[in-house]
Amino acid sequence: MQVTAVIVTLCSVVALGYACCTPDQWEGAEASIGGWATKKRHGLLKEYIKVSYDATNNRTAAFLDYVNGDFSNKYQIVTRYDEGVGKLYVVDLKKDKCWTKELTRPFRKACIPDSAKSMGEYYLGLEGGFKVSGFEVKGKSFQVFVSVQLLDNNQCVPVGETVTGSLRKADFVQNVGFINVTPGIKNETVFDIPKACEKMEDFSLAEELSREHYIMAV
Repeated sequence: MQVTAVIVTLCSVVALGYACCTPDQWEGAEASIGGWATKKRHGLLKEYIKVSYDATNNRTAAFLDYVNGDFSNKYQIVTRYDEGVGKLYVVDLKKDKCWTKELTRPFRKACIPDSAKSMGEYYLGLEGGFKVSGFEVKGKSFQVFVSVQLLDNNQCVPVGETVTGSLRKADFVQNVGFINVTPGIKNETVFDIPKACEKMEDFSLAEELSREHYIMAV
């Protein structure tokens, strides 16, 4: 399995409050491209993800087309918190095999923390057109630049997210664009525990496909 060290668990950002958060329920797509390098190896990483985010019930779902160099695959990733216990499910959709991992951290809300540095407001494309706000978020081993469309009541919709950092002797950069975001959840079955995960459990791939280095992305 050629899974890059870029997609691994990083420490989540801890904050007392938030500058803005997404609506509690939304769906959309994320297009991502990035690269990673060590002293001896390097690679190109591409992803296209259909995502569902439900902070009301502390769960997320993602259907991922994944390309790492010459390796490509399709995955289903579900995060659920049932009775306060978090669990990550990753399914290889080609092999119908599941990896799981118990989560000790709380549900990650899609929010810009108060500790983020405002980078100001700007327009995408023509001046006076689509207005967004930029923020910089720093973690222990990564740095994130996020652009959002601000709504009312401290709510915002993600537009773009760029993550840079290093982990396990690999430097990486990953750029995520958000498209076709819609409010609410059309089909709640996307959050069901995958049938493949009713079999014997393994956590290795779930560990590597954790999405905790993101701020807004699922």
